[in-house]
Order: sequence, then structure tokens, then C-alpha cells
Amino acid sequence: MDLTQTLGRILSLYLLTSGVAFIVATQFYLRLTQRADRSDLMAVNISGMVHLFVGFGVLVTHFEWGGVPEALVTLLGVFFTLRGISYYWIPQLVLRSAEQGRGSAQGLRVMGAGFIGYGALLGYLSFFG
Repeated sequence: MDLTQTLGRILSLYLLTSGVAFIVATQFYLRLTQRADRSDLMAVNISGMVHLFVGFGVLVTHFEWGGVPEALVTLLGVFFTLRGISYYWIPQLVLRSAEQGRGSAQGLRVMGAGFIGYGALLGYLSFFG
């Protein structure tokens, strides 16, 4: 099994799990996003660290654009890295409260559906492609 398949399988399972969580536990994640500006600063730092670790891990081992699966995996590495950098460099913007455009139940469900769609495509290509 090549690296694209391995990372694709792991990342697709993450996306599918997160997407379902946003849909079935919408109220929990809605409260979480609405209180983001009151988050513990150490938790914010750790979240940034985890995003960077995953993003850098993907990009250092897999910066390939040869086909759809390769591009999907690499794009996730880019997205994780950008999210981690934003937690470190501009935490006040990441943690804005719900009135700044985050925190609607419908938005969380749409994001969940997007995660499920991306995860399903990546999973199909990684497990069966």
C-alpha cells in the first residue's frame, strides 16, 4: 500500500467521523463554537499544535499532486497546516464568537455534510480506487 492510500484512509476516517459528529451532535458543537472566544488558552495552543503536527506530517511525507487522491491528501495537509498557523499567529480571529459568522446550527450541518462528502470521496479512492 502506498503512502497516498495510507494517509487517505486515515484522513477519510477522520473526516467521516467529524462530519457525522457535526450532524448528530449539532447542539454540542454549536455551544462549543459560540464559546470559542472564552476557550482556555492552553487548549487553543494545543489545538494549534495538533493541527500543525498533522498538517506538517502530511506535507513533509506527501506533497504530491499527480492525481485526484494525491491532490485530496495534499490539500488536507495544507488545510491542517493553515488552521494550525492561524491558531498560533492570529488566535483572536480564530476564536471569534458566533456573531462573527460562526455558530449556526445550519452552518455546522453543512460543514458536516462537506466533511462527509470529502471523506467519502477520499475514502472511496483510498480503499477501493
